[in-house]
Amino acid sequence: MQSLSIDAPAVLVTAACTPRVDEPPPPPRLDPWQTRALACLPGAYTECPGDRSTCMPSPEQPGVSPPGGFLTCIFHEGDVTCTDPYLDRHVFYGSADDTRSCSECACGELEGASCTIMASVYSDSACAQTLVSAVVSSTTPFCGVTPPGVGLGSKSAEVVAVDPGACTPSGGEPVGELLPAAPSTFCCQV
Repeated sequence: MQSLSIDAPAVLVTAACTPRVDEPPPPPRLDPWQTRALACLPGAYTECPGDRSTCMPSPEQPGVSPPGGFLTCIFHEGDVTCTDPYLDRHVFYGSADDTRSCSECACGELEGASCTIMASVYSDSACAQTLVSAVVSSTTPFCGVTPPGVGLGSKSAEVVAVDPGACTPSGGEPVGELLPAAPSTFCCQV
C-alpha cells in the first residue's frame, strides 16, 4: 500500500492591517447654554469726568422696573463678581471652544487567515490521469492512499478559497468637549 501526504498550506501574510479612517462629519454645534442675552443702551452715553467709566442715565422713575423681560444691569467683560446693588449675576458666552474629536484608530494583529486548495496527483506527466484529489485547508493536512504499483507522474494545486482573516479594531472613541468661551457678566438690580 502506498500513501500520499500533503502538508497544510501556509497563509503568507505580507502586511499588517491598517485602519481605514473616514473623515466624520463635524459634530453638531448644540451648545447647552439655552439662555440668550441682548444688551440695550438707553440713549447716548458719555465718559464720566476724570476716569474711563461710562455714564448712563438712571431710569426715569427711580424704583420703577424696566419693561417686562428687561433688567437694569451693568455689563462687564469676563466672568466677574457682582457688587451691591447689582447682585443679580448673569454670565453669558460669546463663543465656545470645541475640542471634540475621536481618538486615533488602530488595528490589532491579523488573526484567522486561512486558505483552501484542491491538491491533485497524477500518474502521467501532463496532469491528465488523476490518482488522488483532495481538498486541503491551512488548518488540516491531508494523508491518503494511492493505488498500489502506480508511480506519481505530476501534481497540481488550485486555490479554492482564501479567508484574509481580520484585525481587531481599536480607537475611534470620542474625546474632548465643548466649553464656553468669551464670557460676559451682567450684574443686574434685583
